[in-house]
Amino acid sequence: MKFLVMGGTEFVSSSLTKYLISKGYIVDIFTRGIKPLKYDGIRKHLKGDRKSIEDLKVNISNERYDYIFDTSAYEMKDMQKLIGILNKENLKRYVFCSSGSVYIPSDKMVTEEFTRGENANWGSYGLDKKKAEDYLLGLWKDEKFPITIFRPTYIYGQDNNLYRETYLFDRVTKGLDVPIPNGNQETQFVYISDLVKIFESAIYKDKTVGQAYNVTHPELVTWQQLVETTMKVVNRKVNIKKVDNRKINISAREYFPFRNVTYLLDTKKAEADGLYMPQIDLYQGLELAYKWYRKAKPELKDAKMNKIHLALEI
Repeated sequence: MKFLVMGGTEFVSSSLTKYLISKGYIVDIFTRGIKPLKYDGIRKHLKGDRKSIEDLKVNISNERYDYIFDTSAYEMKDMQKLIGILNKENLKRYVFCSSGSVYIPSDKMVTEEFTRGENANWGSYGLDKKKAEDYLLGLWKDEKFPITIFRPTYIYGQDNNLYRETYLFDRVTKGLDVPIPNGNQETQFVYISDLVKIFESAIYKDKTVGQAYNVTHPELVTWQQLVETTMKVVNRKVNIKKVDNRKINISAREYFPFRNVTYLLDTKKAEADGLYMPQIDLYQGLELAYKWYRKAKPELKDAKMNKIHLALEI
C-alpha cells in the first residue's frame, strides 16, 4: 500500500508519517521543503506549495496512491487544487484531519449530527474547516469520492509545536503561579499517538467511507484539573489563580493557552463503526509529554498570551 501525507514536518503530520513508516507502509510526504526532516524512512519527500497548481502537478499528478492523509488543508481551495490533479485510479481513501471547531457553540456534548457553522470562539479557522468538509462530503455524495473526515478536540503530546502543555510545564517546573479562567468549563484532549492510530484504523473499516467522526478521549477535564494533573506529573505544586474574566478587560487567551469554552464531543459513532478508541488518559498523556519535554527542552511561545502578568495581578 502506498500512502501520501500532505504535510510531514509539523506536529500531527510528522507523528502520523513516523507511525505509518513504523507499520511498514510505503510513505511519501508533501511539504514546502523549508523545515528539515527529523526522521528517516519515507520513499519520497515531494516539495512545493500546495496552493500552487503547478507544484502539485509536477510532484503528484503522475503518482498513484492508495491512501492520502490530508493534515495540512485549512481551506476548501487547498483541497480543490489537490483533488483536481490527483490520479484517482488506485485511491481507496482520502482522510481529512478537520476539527471539532466546525460546530456552532454549545455547552453540551455534541454528536456528529450537531449543527456545524460559524463559531466566534474559533473564528475563521472553524468555518474554513467546515467549508472544506462540505466540499468533501459533496464529492462523496455526487461522485462517491472515498473520504473520511475526523474532528478532533485538543491534540497534545510529543513534538507539539503549539505552546499548550509546554506552557504548563514551563510554569510548574519553575514554580510560577498559573492563572486559569474561573468557571466550570470542561474540555477533552486526545494524545497524538492515539490520534494517528485512529487515522490508520479508518482505512480498514468500510463503514467509515463517506463519514465524519468526532475524535477524542472521553475524559472530561476542567482547567483546574488540567493544572492539578500537570503538577502531579511534574511533582511540584504551584498556586492556581482563578481569573474572573467578567471583571477584567482581557480575554482568557491573553493569559491561557486554551479557549475558555466548553468543548465536548461524543464519540459513540466512531466506536460503533469499529474505529480505534483512545486509550491514553490525561495523566498518562501528560506523563509521556513531560518525558519528551525534559529531553527535547522545547522553546515555544504564544504571542497571544501577552498579559499573563496582568491576570496574576488582579
